[in-house]
Amino acid sequence: MWNTENQEIANSSKKKGRAIIASAIGFVGLIILLSQVFPILGSYISGKLYEVRASFMVKPIPDSHKEFIEGQFAYYNPGKSYFQNLLSAAGNSINNLTYDPVTRQLKEPTIDTAYNKALQLTILGTGISNIRITPNVESYDEKVYNLKLKSGLAHFKGTPIPGDGGNSFIYGHSSVPSFFKNNQNMPEIIFSKLDKVDIGAQVIVKRDGKDLKYIVRRKKIIEATDFSVLKTEGDKETVTMMTCWPLGIPSKRLIVVAERYE
Repeated sequence: MWNTENQEIANSSKKKGRAIIASAIGFVGLIILLSQVFPILGSYISGKLYEVRASFMVKPIPDSHKEFIEGQFAYYNPGKSYFQNLLSAAGNSINNLTYDPVTRQLKEPTIDTAYNKALQLTILGTGISNIRITPNVESYDEKVYNLKLKSGLAHFKGTPIPGDGGNSFIYGHSSVPSFFKNNQNMPEIIFSKLDKVDIGAQVIVKRDGKDLKYIVRRKKIIEATDFSVLKTEGDKETVTMMTCWPLGIPSKRLIVVAERYE
């Protein structure tokens, strides 16, 4: 009888052990499953919230301005009206003289609309590295600038080319976070990373084999009706970088301004 009781106790212990192991395995499996489900669900919800937010704007963005990449909603296009208004402000944006840090003299900014060599933009510590900038993009034509932005960034025609003094204006698409999360190195939406740029960050524009160096001095959110971003502030040569805000939705604009120092 004693042996029978011991056997029953041993069998009971084994069953409990198996149950504990099965529960542990099930718990680990559940954690792994949830670790995959929650990011996907969170990304989906985040994207939907941005879409809902856009639908409740005072002037809702028309469906024609929605852009899809690989079957996924990526961003809203600001539309040609914005760039047309920006273009009208470009003619009054040039100051007489800006400081050239190489010659250490003041010079008159130039608008070289014939320049057609691609430039590259790098912002250290952000993941924005050697991104193509197409110069002199006809930004009043939606088809033209959207085509150029497929490969990176666009320089706004009517403003100086970086290195020619004054304020060079460079813009690019950003995307809603749900899309950007899985497409972080896509050149078309690389300016989603502009949000992470800090004051003091180093900006490098490669032009004609030379590195033009800038340092970020200002970062701000402005209204979509604010076209003063093309103006040169003081006598500094600057690069102004712009994308939509909130990311992927053009209700406002995210602006980062960098001053040239070398």
